[in-house]
Amino acid sequence: MKKSKTKKYTLTLSELEMRRLTAYAAANGTDRPIALHRIVSQALREYNIAPDSCCDKRQLGLFDSVQIDIFNQTSKANNQ
Repeated sequence: MKKSKTKKYTLTLSELEMRRLTAYAAANGTDRPIALHRIVSQALREYNIAPDSCCDKRQLGLFDSVQIDIFNQTSKANNQ
């Protein structure tokens, strides 16, 4: 089984945020790096957006079909 690659990031926290992270880790019985990983993972799970809706907008409409009516007005064709 191939292991997925992970990346390391550096995070700068204020003193207040560091105290909150320490308190969160102590309340959950973990150390700060694990607590920080859980917080980020949970926030990203909640942010989960549908990949179909974000990919279409980034394609710049290069392959969209265009309809021309008899009055020479153009509009994009919806293929849904």
